[in-house]
Amino acid sequence: MQIKNNANYNDLLQQLNNEKLKNKKLENEIQKLKTTSQNQLNQLNILRNNIINLQKENNNLKQRLSIVNQPNQINQLNQMNINKINYLKQVVVQKDKEISELKSKIPKRNVNMEEIMVINFLSTDQNIRCGISCLANDTFAEVEEKLYKKFNEFRNTNNILLCKGSTILRFKKVRENNIHDGDTILIQSQ
Repeated sequence: MQIKNNANYNDLLQQLNNEKLKNKKLENEIQKLKTTSQNQLNQLNILRNNIINLQKENNNLKQRLSIVNQPNQINQLNQMNINKINYLKQVVVQKDKEISELKSKIPKRNVNMEEIMVINFLSTDQNIRCGISCLANDTFAEVEEKLYKKFNEFRNTNNILLCKGSTILRFKKVRENNIHDGDTILIQSQ
């Protein structure tokens, strides 16, 4: 009976070891399933976040599309663009005027140094003895204005201007008055 008990004991011990092995395999499999389950849960969370982001983007696109599809919104955007264009056109026109004004203040001619001449002015009372530079194409009134800028007190007098015994016509050109470089203009005040 002892042998039988030993055989039963060995069988029971063998069964117990087999059960332990099965349990260990099951625990390993459970652990693998837990890891797989956790990985799948993480992927599911990533997919949920992607879905949420895509839904937000879709809503934004729908909102933009609704704005574009609304005629009032399009008209408002067009009107804003038209207003901005008109404003910029006004700025360009204003800048063009400023440029024109500045250009008008710049002397318009290039002068060859050889074309410059000097006319000498001499008053009968000897208060004026001055040379004024000019061009043959200048009107005499322009030359006279240069003189009066230097001698402002003669602006208020009635002056007769003579060159070589001839009266100078103020609104003719220097050349037309037969005035040459170095000529002297006599100023007679009245």
